[in-house]
Amino acid sequence: MSRGIINIVLYDIDQAEETIEQFTTDPSGFLAQYRLTEDEREAFERSDYGALYAMGAHPFLLWQVVRSLAMIDATPMPALIEEYRNAVSPHGTPDHIT
Repeated sequence: MSRGIINIVLYDIDQAEETIEQFTTDPSGFLAQYRLTEDEREAFERSDYGALYAMGAHPFLLWQVVRSLAMIDATPMPALIEEYRNAVSPHGTPDHIT
């Protein structure tokens, strides 16, 4: 497991509308260009924010991607914040130093 690669993927997803669209329409295809473990790949494909956070995803990068993906679904911000908090809070405060 590599925090660095998880954060690179998060950064790359959120670069432009095109990359967000690529990720949402074909997550497996988008993720194929990265050397992810099976657990990391599955967490991205399931949008498992809690698992990504526990694996060391930087909270700022993770939140940016969560917000960008939620805009596609038009998720209301209060619901999104609650969903995000519920996903990450069981994991405490992982070491996010990269």
